[in-house]
Amino acid sequence: MKSKTFNCFIESLLYTTGIYFVFFHFSSFKYSFLDMNLHPLLIAIAVISLKYGTYMSGFVVSFSIIYYILSYIGLGRDMIIFFSSFEYYKFILMFFFTALFLGKLRDTTDERIMHLEKEVAKTTEDYDKQKENNVKLATINSRLKKRIVSSRESIITLNQIRSSFDNMNVEEIYTEAVLIMKQFLDCDVVSIYILNSDKNFMRLKLRAGNGRMPGFLQLKDDSVFSEVIKAGKPKEFPLDIEGDSPVYVSPIKNEEDILGFINIERMSLEASERYSYEIFKIITHWLNEALSEAITKEMKEINENSLENTGIFTIEYFNKIMLEEERRKKLLGMDFMAFETKIKDHSPKEVAEIIEGKVRESDFIGMDDERLRILFPATTSANKELLMGKIAELFHGIEADFYEI
Repeated sequence: MKSKTFNCFIESLLYTTGIYFVFFHFSSFKYSFLDMNLHPLLIAIAVISLKYGTYMSGFVVSFSIIYYILSYIGLGRDMIIFFSSFEYYKFILMFFFTALFLGKLRDTTDERIMHLEKEVAKTTEDYDKQKENNVKLATINSRLKKRIVSSRESIITLNQIRSSFDNMNVEEIYTEAVLIMKQFLDCDVVSIYILNSDKNFMRLKLRAGNGRMPGFLQLKDDSVFSEVIKAGKPKEFPLDIEGDSPVYVSPIKNEEDILGFINIERMSLEASERYSYEIFKIITHWLNEALSEAITKEMKEINENSLENTGIFTIEYFNKIMLEEERRKKLLGMDFMAFETKIKDHSPKEVAEIIEGKVRESDFIGMDDERLRILFPATTSANKELLMGKIAELFHGIEADFYEI
């Protein structure tokens, strides 16, 4: 703006000064300068006004009036006559009105151009957004087409998996449920939590992906899980950038009792939110019966495979669970840690008394007459030294030398 004002000032001064010297100072027809029919100063005013607008044309009008009056005085004329005779002061009026009219025309044109530039910018922005939406829509349509084409195979696959649940143990059912969610939804993190309604907390049963939600969660009134309990059906929640809260949550129900939750903690960036949520509701509804049976069946399996009702499993059942953990690590990238020690002359009840209240509900312990094994699901090798220290502290009263298996 300052540069434009300076340019207008310089141009106005140069044009009017040039006209003064050419048409008056160095001219042989000085007297005709005052009453030229198309006055050259008027032409200069028109040019500057059309170029710079109303406000900046004040420079050229001022210089034109000064040079016109100087010319009048230079010819020895009386200033009283100048302001009393329309023949002379009409030029001053012409200077003002020409600058006002043509300057306004320029201002109107500039405003129109600015308005059109804004409309062009907005149209360009809308076009870019629409183009982006069209690309997303094309991608979604392509994916939907693939889903529709493969729907028959998908239904057959789901039914085959559902019928195979009858031959699986509890841990295998949990694994298959998570694999199904990963197969049919573009999700980065999926998890299953078991609800302990008596103690009002949840514990992580299984997770696929690198999630941030803790292994144990106290059920709070303002949590997303409380909302799902109140609703009694799947719910969608706003994306949590930190990943501390799931985006989709579905209750695992046995009639009206809620036994746990299956969650999508983080979706893939390429996933369509609305489409994925509808698929999530369908699959979780389909999985609900199998998962609720698994949670109910879990206690039965514990009792059947527990030694002397201690919660310590037979080595055979422990090995089945460990094989499933190895499968989860391969398929889902879910780490675990397992340790073993030689042990003799100690009954399951003695071991149960030692560990009572000192291990997680999700941990597994198995033993026979010669060995004791401990399995820590969802545990990385980075915690190895810490776990070894805790185990050594737990069993410091008996002769036990644990090593990783």
